[in-house]
Amino acid sequence: MNLKKLCVMALCAFLLSLAFSGVGKSAPEEPQSVYCLEYGGLTVDIRAPDQAYPGENITVTVKTETAVPEIYVKSIKVELYGVIDATTRVSLENITHLRNSFLSSPHEVQYNVTIPDDISPGLTYGIINCEWDLWGSPQKIPSSGFVLTYIKDIKLEELQAEYDELNASHQSIVEDYAELKSGTKEVDSTRNLMYIFIATTVVSSITVVVLLMKKPKKVWV
Repeated sequence: MNLKKLCVMALCAFLLSLAFSGVGKSAPEEPQSVYCLEYGGLTVDIRAPDQAYPGENITVTVKTETAVPEIYVKSIKVELYGVIDATTRVSLENITHLRNSFLSSPHEVQYNVTIPDDISPGLTYGIINCEWDLWGSPQKIPSSGFVLTYIKDIKLEELQAEYDELNASHQSIVEDYAELKSGTKEVDSTRNLMYIFIATTVVSSITVVVLLMKKPKKVWV
């Protein structure tokens, strides 16, 4: 194959990889238990996806049951929160699971929770409050916090995908250059390939720096 044509093909592949690279949102994560209470005849289990993306709808399941024939639930409330701009707390959902109700059999409800588009990457969390009567004896647990779902950074993942595509193109050009260098080709064409090699190396280095700068900081709540 003519060396000039090879250079043009390599450059086109490089540009196309940048134009069409990106990350699509994967299927929602399988729910897992994020909070479990077993106390005073009452069991509360909360399940949610391990990870989610901004703008995504997730399902939070709250299941309650009793180890005794019947208990009277005064209130079970679950408040869900996230963070915007890495500092500002925002409410995701306020759930009143049960209120002034007798519980004698398992009670399970799935709640649809929308993750805001502008939420900061990192952890979301919940706070639960429970009050109930066990055979006329008041039972209560203090407000308890738990980790809900980790919000992924879409921009960081897109940048990572672009870097992977760029690195693959770079490695392909390096291999082509090594093959051409071992043969007898015209000097001008080899110089053109070297220019492409240098350009992809520089862009790859810049991408790595940006990737490190974009890495989300931990958000503590």
